[in-house]
Amino acid sequence: MPRSPAATVSGAKRRPAPAGIDERVLAAGTTLRFVLLLLLLAAAGATMVPRVVRHLLASPQLADKEAGCWLAAGIDTGGPLNASYVQFTRNAAAFKACTARYQQDFDGVSLAVGAGAVAVAVAVYWLLPVWRTRRSRVAPLDAMDVHGGLRPLLDDLVTVAGVTRPPRFVVDPAAPTVSAIAFGRRRGPTIRLDGGLVATCDTHREQFRAVVLHELAHLRAGDTPVTYATVALWRVFLVLVLLPWAAVGVDILLVAGTPGVRGQFAPFNTHELVLGCAIVLAVHLTRAGILRHREIYADLMAVRWGASRELWEAYARQPPWAGPRPLTGFAELWRSHPSWALRRASLTDPRALFALERLPLFLTGLAADVLVWHLGSLPDASVPVRAVLVAGLVVGVGGVALWRAVLYARLTGRPVPSGAPVGLWLGAGLVVGELAGPGAAYNHWLPPHPEALLILVAALVLVMAWTAQNAAWWLGSWRGRSLGPAMLLGLAAPALALASVLWWWYGDGQVLTDGWPYTTAGLLGSYGLPGLPPAHIGPLLEVVAVVGVLPGTDASVESFWWAGVLLWLVPLLALLAPALRPSSGPPKWLTGALSQTAGPSVQVGDAGNRPGLGRLLAAGLAGGLVCWAGLALARSRLHRPGPAAVGTTGPFQLTQLMGPVLVICCAMALTAAVVAAVTDTGRLPAGLVAAGCAALLGAGGNWLLMAADGCLGPLDTVAGGCGWHPWAAGRLLRIELAYTGSLGTLLAGAAAFVGGGAGVLGRRRSAARVRPRRSRRRVWERGVRVAAVVVVAAGIGTTVFAVQASGSAARPSRSPELMLDQSTPAPSAALVRLEGQAWAAVGGLDHLNAFMSAQRGYTAASKAVGNSTSEAGFATAMGRLSTRCATLDRVTRSARGYFTVPEPTGQRMWSDLLTRQREFAAACRELTKRPGAGTAEAATTARQNAVDATDAMIYWLAETGAIRQKPA
Repeated sequence: MPRSPAATVSGAKRRPAPAGIDERVLAAGTTLRFVLLLLLLAAAGATMVPRVVRHLLASPQLADKEAGCWLAAGIDTGGPLNASYVQFTRNAAAFKACTARYQQDFDGVSLAVGAGAVAVAVAVYWLLPVWRTRRSRVAPLDAMDVHGGLRPLLDDLVTVAGVTRPPRFVVDPAAPTVSAIAFGRRRGPTIRLDGGLVATCDTHREQFRAVVLHELAHLRAGDTPVTYATVALWRVFLVLVLLPWAAVGVDILLVAGTPGVRGQFAPFNTHELVLGCAIVLAVHLTRAGILRHREIYADLMAVRWGASRELWEAYARQPPWAGPRPLTGFAELWRSHPSWALRRASLTDPRALFALERLPLFLTGLAADVLVWHLGSLPDASVPVRAVLVAGLVVGVGGVALWRAVLYARLTGRPVPSGAPVGLWLGAGLVVGELAGPGAAYNHWLPPHPEALLILVAALVLVMAWTAQNAAWWLGSWRGRSLGPAMLLGLAAPALALASVLWWWYGDGQVLTDGWPYTTAGLLGSYGLPGLPPAHIGPLLEVVAVVGVLPGTDASVESFWWAGVLLWLVPLLALLAPALRPSSGPPKWLTGALSQTAGPSVQVGDAGNRPGLGRLLAAGLAGGLVCWAGLALARSRLHRPGPAAVGTTGPFQLTQLMGPVLVICCAMALTAAVVAAVTDTGRLPAGLVAAGCAALLGAGGNWLLMAADGCLGPLDTVAGGCGWHPWAAGRLLRIELAYTGSLGTLLAGAAAFVGGGAGVLGRRRSAARVRPRRSRRRVWERGVRVAAVVVVAAGIGTTVFAVQASGSAARPSRSPELMLDQSTPAPSAALVRLEGQAWAAVGGLDHLNAFMSAQRGYTAASKAVGNSTSEAGFATAMGRLSTRCATLDRVTRSARGYFTVPEPTGQRMWSDLLTRQREFAAACRELTKRPGAGTAEAATTARQNAVDATDAMIYWLAETGAIRQKPA
């Protein structure tokens, strides 16, 4: 038998499946993949259309000036993004004013073009069935049914299929093949029969029934509306959006603008074109994969309605294309129909519909990343919605596939698949999208630190592994008629947990692809507490500073910190479900999953493969006791005998706030590692349940300690006298819960992986011994516990040491005012010239000309004052001089709001010029208030200083190539 067109993640050997597995027992997941494609096309069109419109209609001169605002601000689009952000913060107001000055608004045109494209897509969707049934190609069924026996047969098949809206049958007499196709809208479906199929209706009746029932199965499943909506949108997007956008992109990359500007933005523009190719690849391959699955579903439905298998047997016996195996597999990926061998095999074992395929998972991650990039133009307030949308689609596609694979494994007696490879393939697609597109690299060919993207891969591995193990628990606990509610609950929790990570990534984590952008002193200073940062930053404050930018920093609801708690509660409900609703016999949903009674190998209702609830609660209690001991130790170190001033300093307050957070998170990691090490199956949910119990006990214990502070003797830290402070402790409890639900859950999940791996390794070594003994097993279990503790402690210690070392090496000599590192790399000579040219072009020369004009105006007005011969003439001249002084003051204030010069030497000269101009304006005002020889001489000196500074600035611009030539 030829290989399946898509390889699977699982490498388990194939076994015969029990008869009667219903592929409809769980949702197929193809609708979610269709939704992802539709959203991708819509979001991409919403960003591509404005770019095309702008490129075609915008004035090149104004567009160049607007692009020059970036260079004038000192933003090196080819340098580190963090340094560019620092430059942007220094010139934010000037940058906003500059871009507003040269911005060209084409929003109305873009909306009109986008609306026109949508209208064309709707028209294509409505007219495509009309085109397929045009009179020149098809004939009515009654005209071809000369004997009158075809209509009753088709009506009978429609009745068997149970289609609510009977389709219209037409015939394509010119088609010699024995095939048919279903298409059209939901309210008006059509099935077109080929002439060869109609001609052989009497001689090959079973073949005719099988073909028609297959097409009716497509209508019954609702495949045609969403399929043709995708086709219509894709064709319109390809012709009216993607091709013009690609042409504009090539023009921007190779033709438009000056060579210097093209080279400066070449990486970004190249990444955007590659991203367009990724859209084509993702849409076409994903759509083909979905249609292949829908074909197998239709085959199974047709056979269930009584279609003979002879058709599939006959086509499967035909020799396949005799090409190289890799080339054959590659060609299969682009086809919308699976091979006949796979279709025939799926009639007896629908394994292909439950398999974990690598390519669809990879394409899902790739499409989700491209979708994120095109949603980036939305306002910052939409970040929570974007996080939930992307996480829901990614976890929905991967999670449904995992639930189906776990169910199939349980029903067939195979090992339950691990969800980690699913997370790896989803993460691989996401990472490829980030590296191929401008998301992480932006205007670099590659991001400086692509290893930071492994954070997202690790998060996907965590949630997918949890999904698989949680599914196995719920399949053994759920007793309802349908698995739908259990699967929905089992997908909502990891989707929200992933949304929490994405929310943090979009806000704080994404900058890590450009390197660590913060200074320890800056992070500590951002807390706004007195005395921070201190003169000496110890190891604990190093850790606290890093924790301040990790998940859990924001305790607001929209940060989804509470989603991590669901990863504890949902498995806990799976353990409680049998006790809450005891039932004997097989679960009710099994009747719908199998047409026959489950055999001895199908033990889906057996709870023996899940850890006992009491065991996990006991482990959580032990972890809570360890946490209490750690909290007591930490408070004893912070104890002060009296109300000294140190109790109110920033380092003390911050340590008091973050110390319990670190203790609770470490206790969670330790508990999860130990539980996972001694658990046979479901290590991750088991570890998280125990860690969650330990976290709740730890947080509750710390709340009691804070509420009773002042009455605890050696454990007092803040209060000056004994009292009960529940509300003050409650405010700190919210911060602790936010870190516990987000950062603590992630650390506990990682520790569970480490502990589970240590446990598996220990079991393998124990099983390899020739004479295993019970006593040795006890020794081994204790050894595993000790090893898990050592690993977790070593990991935490290594992290602290690395953070301390890196922070000590990167700490500046003086504390910065901002969190970000203020140091910027030296730009190249070519970039300095481009930045100087842009600085002069978008407003710098205008300000210099304004200075010179104001200076000339003052000179003329002052001469008029000196030449006046009467009091009236003197008064008039002084009035004009006062006006010139106001002009000097106005142009000086305007120039102070302009960009700083990107080059340090030029900035020193510009700063000196602004100072001279300000002194000149002040001396001018003083002259108008107190006319006299002294004030006149001071004004003349200030004027000459301002003129000299202006000339020096102009000459420097000419020397550096920012302007063409020096003035004569």
